[in-house]
Amino acid sequence: MMRNFKITPLSSNSRVNRSSHEVVLVTGQLINIPIKHLIDSSVEWVELKVRGELRVKQANLSVLLSEKVLISPKDLADSLIVQGNTYSEELDDRSLTINLLDKQQNLIVSYGLYFTVLRICLDVDADRDGVVEENNPNKGNWKQGKDGYGAILLVNSDRDRPEAHEEDYHLKGLLEIKDCSLMVVRKVGPKRLPSQYDLRVWVSEENAPYLRIFDQLETNYGHELVGHGHQQGNLIKQDITKDIFLAVEGLHYRDIDFDGIIFINLSLVKDNEILYTDRVRFQVAPWIMTPHTLSPQTVYIARIASGSNYKMIEQMRFVVGASKAQLEVVSSIRYRNDRWMQDEIEFGYSESPGHFMYVVLNSPRDRGLDEFPEEELLGIDVGHITRKNPEATTLDSFGNLEVSPPVTVDGVDYPFGRILFGGNHSDAPEYSTRMVKNIRDFLYAQKIQPPIELFCDWLEVGHIDEFMTFVPTKTAKGFKLILTSPNKYYEIIQALKEQHQTELTQRTRIGDMSITDLLSNQELLQDNQRFQRYIDWNRDILKQKLGLREDDIIDIPGLFQGAGHQKRAETFFPNMVNMLVLDNHLAIPKPFGPKINEECQIEACVKNLLEPFGCTCYFIDNWEPYFLGRGEIHCGTNTRRKPFQTKWWEIASDLTEHQQPNNY
Repeated sequence: MMRNFKITPLSSNSRVNRSSHEVVLVTGQLINIPIKHLIDSSVEWVELKVRGELRVKQANLSVLLSEKVLISPKDLADSLIVQGNTYSEELDDRSLTINLLDKQQNLIVSYGLYFTVLRICLDVDADRDGVVEENNPNKGNWKQGKDGYGAILLVNSDRDRPEAHEEDYHLKGLLEIKDCSLMVVRKVGPKRLPSQYDLRVWVSEENAPYLRIFDQLETNYGHELVGHGHQQGNLIKQDITKDIFLAVEGLHYRDIDFDGIIFINLSLVKDNEILYTDRVRFQVAPWIMTPHTLSPQTVYIARIASGSNYKMIEQMRFVVGASKAQLEVVSSIRYRNDRWMQDEIEFGYSESPGHFMYVVLNSPRDRGLDEFPEEELLGIDVGHITRKNPEATTLDSFGNLEVSPPVTVDGVDYPFGRILFGGNHSDAPEYSTRMVKNIRDFLYAQKIQPPIELFCDWLEVGHIDEFMTFVPTKTAKGFKLILTSPNKYYEIIQALKEQHQTELTQRTRIGDMSITDLLSNQELLQDNQRFQRYIDWNRDILKQKLGLREDDIIDIPGLFQGAGHQKRAETFFPNMVNMLVLDNHLAIPKPFGPKINEECQIEACVKNLLEPFGCTCYFIDNWEPYFLGRGEIHCGTNTRRKPFQTKWWEIASDLTEHQQPNNY
């Protein structure tokens, strides 16, 4: 954009016939200088003198003026265009003199413009190689893909110092600085700016709440330049004799009211008037969930105060060790004996070139484990975010939040999978509860894993992990969708009946029941036919939205009973689909099914279904500590997994156009 500089004419009554003006230009910048208004009837000639490396021409001509030219007013354009393409070594080292002469070429008045030309730019890591390059032409733009460009900003949600808090006005130490994205202010020219000029860093009012910018990083003690209610800051004058490193701290993830796009400006300012601006763009890194097909690193489980899960923890230690992960046992006493680790948090991560951070999303359930992520997980490169909501229901606990493995659907790749959570369904209006809107808004806003809403309000607890999971398999697709199936369970016990094994028993929530009793319970059968229909609705959604075929799905036996006045489903015996998946090692709730020759027929069925695909099944007794509390192994554990090897900024699209919320 061309800049204007207007010269104030000297009064005809003035005793002074010379005026001088100090002008600061940025290399390559064009400045328009109107001159016709300076000329009155006494002026017969205009003499233009150019000193130093300036490009000067009349506005209506393309020819550059020589060092000295004499022009008649009638041949003079309305204005002159001035440009400096090389930077100054000293202040005022080039000039343009406009002499107005009479008929005899005597001086009437002289206007001297003294130019200082600077090279100024604001730089970022626009090519995403971890290095801030100089004046990348794409620094103000964004493009997804391996050939893409645009700088990335992490949300600084970890805690690098025990005493750190959000109101800190400083960055203290390299650990905090490395959580930020760097910018470099480069200035080439004289060592100092003229007294009325400043370099100002600023952001729009809309962007201001989402970031902070720090300068004075050389002592590892950055000072807040932009943030906490002020959207601009001037660089310290003595700092601008050299390149200045600035740290940009992201404060908020993408959400319904924030698209994650941030523009930061560097302006040359004179008396608060902006004379030149360079602009860069940042894209806030999304929060990314990790599916069961990624390898585990750490499994968390709470030790119940009564000791009821002691034996289970020891069994879990073996399974976790087999997967080469680490088991972290948390004391539940300090968390009001809350054992439901899966419901409280969801592990994810954020990433930028050269930096990675695990980030825990804390659910709005606000029960005993609410403080667990802040007290025991939050730390160096482990961040924490919350989405509180006083209207939260059981559907807002994170047993109701999962993510699929990577899939391709109708030619569209989802290399990070698709987020899954449960809500209601239009064909069952009696079940109308959904996940609260602020959680859904946050999940949709991340864009990288476009969500799918399933139907789960038919469940008493209301979590999708009660009827589905994914396990990695040695198949072309790399995984199988596992669904719990009442139909499968009835197939097994009907076959046992046909084998005259009707006195075999199944341990259930209401006591041991024989095969005869199970098959003759019509209310139980009718409830499970309805529940199977709901599971099949979800099956159809998952097939369509994840591009699955029938042979990508394995049904394992399970059974529910109707509970409460709305007859929502409650598991009738331990729900095997609520398993913990650790690579090909599966920690499965022990079903206590009918036995033949000491072999549980339900376990045998599951092993026959899963082990041919490379899975190893471990059946673990979680009856007292979890099943009787309406949960299972998956509900009582949480797993931090390795991240995807694929970088989110390298995928060809952010997939925004492919996420269509169901009745959003």
